[in-house]
Formats: sequence, C-alpha cells, structure tokens
Amino acid sequence: MTQSLDYISANLPAINLDQTRTFYELLGFKCNYQSESWMIMQRGSLHLEFFLHAQLDPKTSWHSACVRVQALEKLHETWKAMDWSQHPQASMTEIEYGSEIDLFNLIDVNGSLLRCIRLDPPIHTK
Repeated sequence: MTQSLDYISANLPAINLDQTRTFYELLGFKCNYQSESWMIMQRGSLHLEFFLHAQLDPKTSWHSACVRVQALEKLHETWKAMDWSQHPQASMTEIEYGSEIDLFNLIDVNGSLLRCIRLDPPIHTK
C-alpha cells in the first residue's frame, strides 16, 4: 500500500515572524519557507504555517491547533527542557491524563494554543 503525501497544516498568526521562528526553533522546528508575510515550519511530520498578524493581541488570541503525537511524554519532556526564560509570555502545562484523552497545552509567543494530544486514545478499564 502506498502512503499519501497529502496533509493538512495548521495556520496560526504571528505578530513577528522572526520572533515566532526563534521560539519554534527552540521547540525543534525547522523553517522550510519564510517571506515577509508567511512562514512554514516543520518538526518531523509536524507542520505549522504562520501568517503575519502584527496587530494581534496575544492576551486575547483565540487561535489554536491540535498536535497529535504517539510519544506524548517524550515531546513534553523535550519541550519542558527548553529555556523558557527567553520567552516569558509563552507557557506549557503538565500532562493531564484523562478518561478520553491525554494532553498538555502550550501557549506560544503569539498567544496561540497548541493542544498536544496522544495520538491513540488512552485505554482505560471500567
């Protein structure tokens, strides 16, 4: 069976593309493309695209994306180890283990929410 190369990528606002790029590079993303108004970043199979939105207020941003991964704990551990003091406006929660999903949340430098969710639902017995 041939795997498709088709995918959907989240599009999030960036107040400043260079600052957004620096933040996401700390999370292990690489920039594949950047213009004055658009940027594409990738970390393995994870793709994020950013559009310039210089007037965005990060405190009132409602933008979000779901990041679904198999190794949720590994991703959390990797991102938790970065130097968050460089980006005090960004934050990350601990992992929440729920009956339907396991997840942690990350607020980026633009106020966008990344819901990082275990790819396979947790198995819970009743």
